[in-house]
Amino acid sequence: MPRTSVKGQVLADLVAEFAECPEEVNMNQDHMDEKSVGLISAQGESLWKVYMDGAANQRGARLGLVLISPEEVIIEKSLRLGFSATNNESEYEALIMGMSMVHKMGGKAVKLFSDSRLVVGQVTGELEARDPRMQGYLDRVRRMRTRFESFDVLHIP
Repeated sequence: MPRTSVKGQVLADLVAEFAECPEEVNMNQDHMDEKSVGLISAQGESLWKVYMDGAANQRGARLGLVLISPEEVIIEKSLRLGFSATNNESEYEALIMGMSMVHKMGGKAVKLFSDSRLVVGQVTGELEARDPRMQGYLDRVRRMRTRFESFDVLHIP
């Protein structure tokens, strides 16, 4: 018997579950369309994960990213910003860089993780961006967000 990956086995189990009860599938057919089924399969397979952090001190501003592709290829990137920035600006720069990298690699679904309560709160709409510089960063993130079919940003301590 050929060896099956865990993802392949889960998919095989799901297909088998629906194949066992064709009457139920036909009864629910008007509730599901091809787009729904395609969306369910695409989201499970094409999600990029991005872990990011930004920091600033007297020696400059830096950011770090760890991107994980849908195939679980890990990409690590660290950058020094060529301009003076605050911690919050560095966090936004990390978010924008992560989004840009995923987009350039063809990613359509992304889940980003940040330790910045402020940036995550502003992007999710839980916090208001009052500072003009933060408003500018937030506007840029919102414009870039439209490039993705699925976009989520979560706070991690």
